[in-house]
Amino acid sequence: MTKVMQVKKKNVDLAQLYQDVKEALVKENYKITKDDVTGFTFHLRAIKTNVTRIIVGAARDIELVIAGEPNNFAVAIMVGAWGKNIAISSVTGFVIASTVAAPALAAGTLAAAGSFLTARAFEDKLHKDIEKLVEARSKAEAEPQSPS
Repeated sequence: MTKVMQVKKKNVDLAQLYQDVKEALVKENYKITKDDVTGFTFHLRAIKTNVTRIIVGAARDIELVIAGEPNNFAVAIMVGAWGKNIAISSVTGFVIASTVAAPALAAGTLAAAGSFLTARAFEDKLHKDIEKLVEARSKAEAEPQSPS
């Protein structure tokens, strides 16, 4: 899943915004696995995963790109690993179904659907958090005051 937001006329320090997002992810116990800054492009990848998180559909792989200039930039957020979770949940359901019964396959399918919804909810929350950071870091030029 990917979300892209275009931001114009906010005069945001992109390096500071990137640092804020990175710090927020670290506070959420994400491990930063990629951290590249080139000119006006900031790119990070972060993961939060272990076997238990994968099985219950809570594993996350986040990729974030901030690119542009302070008054005209884009933020792309990609939340992944849910596809892997769907496969693992379905396989788990299939293995159990072949040894127990068809209801286990249904359970695997429901777990996969839950994984998708969990990833989607997380992506939406991250998007809103970044919007708040953009507003907080905005240095939009004040309206010129007319002399009285």
